[in-house]
Amino acid sequence: MAHDHSDDEPWTPHEHAARPGSALPDRAFRGAVQLFKALGDEQRLRTLELLGRGEACGSEIAATLDEPLSTVSHRMKLLEGAELVRRRRDGRHVYFRLTDDHVARLVRDALDHAME
Repeated sequence: MAHDHSDDEPWTPHEHAARPGSALPDRAFRGAVQLFKALGDEQRLRTLELLGRGEACGSEIAATLDEPLSTVSHRMKLLEGAELVRRRRDGRHVYFRLTDDHVARLVRDALDHAME
């Protein structure tokens, strides 16, 4: 942790009063950890970025990412479990979309930040 002292000045860890703890409940932090774990894979992030551009069928996702449908299916179950995507069935096809705009912004912001 950075501090304002030069290297020859003494510094103690209790030099400042502690800040108040977060007002957010513990479940918010646990949920965010699970969210970031789900985002912590390049192909999952690529999938979410693709869905940020609009709803897509599982076979379309597989073709776009050049992956087997079984791999995409497994990934989509994980992303659904993390509440990042939703599915709908239309006949033989299953379509996926992002759960809400928060997910789209989170993915976009992460990618924008990585390009800075």
